[in-house]
Amino acid sequence: MTAPEAPTRNVAKTLISLVWIYGGRGVGLLWTLILVQRLGVSEYGLYAMATVLNGIVGNTVDNSFAVRAIRESEEHFLRERTMRYLVAVGLVIAGAVTFDVNYVIGFGLMVAGGEIALNVVKSQSARDGHPDKVYRLDTARQFSSAGIGAVYLYTSAHPTLTHASLLYCTPYVLILLVGAKLAVGHRPAPPGPPRLIAALTGEMLGTTLYLGGDVLLLGTLVDTTAAGYYQLAWVVAAAVAAAGQSFGMTYHEPLRESGGDLSAAPPLRNILRMAALGGSLLLIIGGFLFAFGAPAQLATTMMIMGGFAALRICIFVLQVILYTQRRDVFRLTIAVGLVPVKLGMVAALATLTPLGAVGAAIAATVADAIMLAGFTWAVYRPRDVVDSDVVDS
Repeated sequence: MTAPEAPTRNVAKTLISLVWIYGGRGVGLLWTLILVQRLGVSEYGLYAMATVLNGIVGNTVDNSFAVRAIRESEEHFLRERTMRYLVAVGLVIAGAVTFDVNYVIGFGLMVAGGEIALNVVKSQSARDGHPDKVYRLDTARQFSSAGIGAVYLYTSAHPTLTHASLLYCTPYVLILLVGAKLAVGHRPAPPGPPRLIAALTGEMLGTTLYLGGDVLLLGTLVDTTAAGYYQLAWVVAAAVAAAGQSFGMTYHEPLRESGGDLSAAPPLRNILRMAALGGSLLLIIGGFLFAFGAPAQLATTMMIMGGFAALRICIFVLQVILYTQRRDVFRLTIAVGLVPVKLGMVAALATLTPLGAVGAAIAATVADAIMLAGFTWAVYRPRDVVDSDVVDS
């Protein structure tokens, strides 16, 4: 493949993957509406708590495997994939054991394990730089889970959250069987030395708190209405920013082979164009909300989150480059260090001003601007500067 053809191929795969991403997000939104309509807001709140726990535990535990899967040798990849599968099985078992004792913990751990098992199945496609295949599997799983759960909710005379949740998990049984086939025949190995695992785990823990803590804080310090407005704008911004994550994924293979050399990275102009497009989209949505009489707080928040979306697109792409350059301690420092900064700004704006969701959007955008500044320095600084945070060999 010639050099001019490569960017075209990457953009095409990005666009295809976005079709699957937004298809999956649409199914997820529909599933949310079905739960609320059939079980009520209170029961949905319990489900949402378990989902948050799944995100924190699953993403944090899986991050070391996910990062190393795109940059290590084939031998390391296969052995670590086996260990990744065993971790998934362990979480599923732990969730099943605790499900009747505590729904939030039990369901959260079961889904966390199921999602890690799905990541095992997707890992070869992610490693080879095929986000279209990765997100196709995500959407298929989401559609299957929501479909089975929805059939139960609409056919049962007295549906319960417990039964709906268990049925929602049934596609993970097939995923675990497929994952077992991939894991067999390779001796399990941890995803790197302890220091690396600690860095990558801490990075993701910081990231999950960084991205989700503001919603909880806003709801506590202001009210649930403000938190709802902010969360709605955040969900839209995150959906738009997913384009950057998908685009960066298409460069996994050349970046891994070059050790993160910028010559194999996405052209900066393409990153900036995508960021400008994403940010503009939220500005337009916010403008329409104003025009059609939506609450001013929601419309203003949506427009400010356009800046967040543009910054986040750039962050997602540069994050891929930093992964392949093995700048793990640096990313950990940024991810963890910005948690108190962002949450502190949210708390200050929430308690000292009447901005509500708008204040949280400002805090999120400022915090992401700081993160992007750090990532930009790390990626584009002169390469004769010696790296000091590589934590594995």
